[in-house]
Amino acid sequence: MRGARGGPHWDQDVKRYTLAVVTVGNLCAQGALAVEPAPIKAGPVYIVPTVKAEARYVDNIFRSARDEKSSWVSDVRPRVQAWLKNGNNTYSLAYELADYRYFSSHDDDYTDHRVNLDIHHEFNARNTLNAYAEYFDAHEERGTGLAEGGLAQLIDKPVEYEQWRWGGDYTYGSRSADGRLTVAYDYLDLDYQNFRDVTRYRDREQDTLKGTFFWKVAPRTDALVEVRYIDNEYDRINPADPGGSYDSEEWNYFAGVEWQATAKTSGSVRLGWYDRSYDSRRRSDDDGFSWEVDVDYKPRSYSNFNFGTRRFSEETNGLGDAIDVEEYQIRWDHDWSGRSRTEVRSLWGDDDYTGYTREDERWQLEAKYLYNVDRWFDIGGGYRYEDRDSDRPSFDYSRNVYFIEAELSL
Repeated sequence: MRGARGGPHWDQDVKRYTLAVVTVGNLCAQGALAVEPAPIKAGPVYIVPTVKAEARYVDNIFRSARDEKSSWVSDVRPRVQAWLKNGNNTYSLAYELADYRYFSSHDDDYTDHRVNLDIHHEFNARNTLNAYAEYFDAHEERGTGLAEGGLAQLIDKPVEYEQWRWGGDYTYGSRSADGRLTVAYDYLDLDYQNFRDVTRYRDREQDTLKGTFFWKVAPRTDALVEVRYIDNEYDRINPADPGGSYDSEEWNYFAGVEWQATAKTSGSVRLGWYDRSYDSRRRSDDDGFSWEVDVDYKPRSYSNFNFGTRRFSEETNGLGDAIDVEEYQIRWDHDWSGRSRTEVRSLWGDDDYTGYTREDERWQLEAKYLYNVDRWFDIGGGYRYEDRDSDRPSFDYSRNVYFIEAELSL
């Protein structure tokens, strides 16, 4: 949900250790209110092509504090996924292209490429392995990431980067057992591709280790304790930066509870502490209270509310040492009939830059209506609003987005 900073977005960060493997069940039985692809069968392999397209009008494409520029933008995303299912084991390979075209700013046209490999393997009821690998050839829109604020007007095209990511998790113990242990590893390699005089100092590698122990306290409820270790190593030190190296180590400690679907609710709550320390003595070590909360409430079979909030430490985009982030999100999905549904989402965030005098408040709102024309075709439209209020006025902005979208499959 956050703008690209060369790191994970909201959904990726909350579930960064969870493998998203698409199986036959959720591809072909998503329900009457969503596109239901008809896979192409090639021996034991199933192939699923889909296309998503969006046309939107944006009144502030660079997220500028002043001299706002508007444009129509097309966003077309063809995707093909090949997967093989063997018993409870699933193997998936997917490729997605995202093509952006700005009708009033062709310098911002860009095409992203993403390749994902996902593996889910159950050796037996007590031993499960998930593994993944991802290559992402992408860009940061002008006005986000390393080109926030007035910098968007000083460069003539988006910042480009390549990102490699791989890792997995191993679980010993079944969900019905009194206890189970999950260990996970995630590796990230981020390399910027243009404006190298500046961006070469933001190239980095990140290693993340996590261990979680679950203890059953009720038939559908587990207590948990979790430890995470994050190591960030930057390829270069900027000699003009008085703070020196951004290399850091971070420890996260959590205790909490996780529960499966009951009559109306499911979710997880983690409360804990983070502690970040830098290799450079010229940067300020940071620690504080952290949390991750994700709760679903389903008052009716056709209506679902989701509440999520978290506080965490994030790599900076070039100002200060790091960013202490606090976010709250509410989402409501409602099926109105056999063919129509609405989605409403709001988010509030606070970004406090450590080692620098900057604090931002962010608001986002999206309302969308979707209509299921046929099994293979959805169409919809809606409105998005973004606002950032910073104590550094050059980073203030607001923008309105009006869009129509479609999703098609075979």
